[in-house]
Amino acid sequence: MNTFQIQHSLLLWLALAASGMTVPAAETRTVTRDEAISLAFANHRDLKIAALEIKRAGARVRWSGRLENPELELSASDDGVGQNEGEGNYEIAFSQRFPLTAKLKKETGLRRYQVILAEAEIAERRREIAGEVDLAVVELLGTREKIRLGREGVALNKEIVSFLEEKAKLGEASKLDVIQTTLSGRTLDQEVKLLLTQEKQQRLALNQLIGLEATTELQLEGSLHLPGDRPATDADLGSILARRPDNILALAKTDEARAAIALEEAKRWEDISVKVFVEGDKAMDDPTGLERNTFAGVGISIPLPFRQRNQEGIARAKIDEEEAVQGIEAAQFHVRAECEAAYQARLDAWELAREAGGELLSLAEENLAEFRKTYERGEATLTQVQKAQEQVLELRTAATTFISDYHLAEARVRFVTGAYPGLTTARPNEK
Repeated sequence: MNTFQIQHSLLLWLALAASGMTVPAAETRTVTRDEAISLAFANHRDLKIAALEIKRAGARVRWSGRLENPELELSASDDGVGQNEGEGNYEIAFSQRFPLTAKLKKETGLRRYQVILAEAEIAERRREIAGEVDLAVVELLGTREKIRLGREGVALNKEIVSFLEEKAKLGEASKLDVIQTTLSGRTLDQEVKLLLTQEKQQRLALNQLIGLEATTELQLEGSLHLPGDRPATDADLGSILARRPDNILALAKTDEARAAIALEEAKRWEDISVKVFVEGDKAMDDPTGLERNTFAGVGISIPLPFRQRNQEGIARAKIDEEEAVQGIEAAQFHVRAECEAAYQARLDAWELAREAGGELLSLAEENLAEFRKTYERGEATLTQVQKAQEQVLELRTAATTFISDYHLAEARVRFVTGAYPGLTTARPNEK
């Protein structure tokens, strides 16, 4: 850094100090899994932008079903380029187009279904965000649990090092044993530091998902414990389909397609035009000369559907309905397949985690305690103690990984069932 940069930094620091400005302290926020999801719903910028589509759809409903603007017709003519006898006429007319069918009502009904579509699309996006947040919370909890176990391993290693140092002073242990154990501790410490870096990145990603500043220290309530009861394997497909926004979206598309057919069929007859007019006339009449007269009347124009009866629009709408009906079947098959796979994966993860954290881990912990006692009596070697310690750490880490995998599988079940707070949306028949 050159002299100018140093002076500039010093002046800036003095200016901040003089103005009383301070760097804001990092905020600490404690949330549960559901609270993190609710925060994401409230703070997610993309959701706020996407929610404007519901307002657009509502505006289309509010301004639909209205007649077209009336037309004012003005005309005037004279015989100035002809015999120039002062003859001429003028006309003032108002015309309005009226539908012969319930086209305006059908249009409003179609717009209402489009509001449901917009709501369902937002709800589906909320479900996706909730799934991302839930997985991120579980992963962060799993990493923090691994950090806790790693620190326990480091602390245990330090105890062994202190014990060996005392034994080495008495000539009962070699310095090589002390060095070897210290190196093992350094390896464990490096693994913890790596996990701390991973934890920081996961926390920053979670802060971004739920709309918190990067400097916010996020504390998560709850921990990863394996439930004692075997998880269910049968899904209540009816209630799940009622919650899934993508299924509601598929149903709403069908209703929208049927409303579109009704609208297109109503367009078979084009609008009639009703005209009210006043006409004035000046004409030369022998022998009285130029005479004036005024007429008033009503006219009607009816298009005859001989060639165009909106066949193309009706055909397209019926194809859209067929596509929407097939979309329901595809959506429900997709939901059913997702649920079956997710429920089975959760059961498999539970069984693996239950086995990893059960009798085998308890046996390894008892084995380590026994080796430490026998080593103190001089009946076991340091290598045996270290190996037993490594086995316990490996089994604890494996058990933590399996438990974390179970909770990730459980989060997947939650995602496919749509069991999140604030995810409800109106079904088509509720509008």
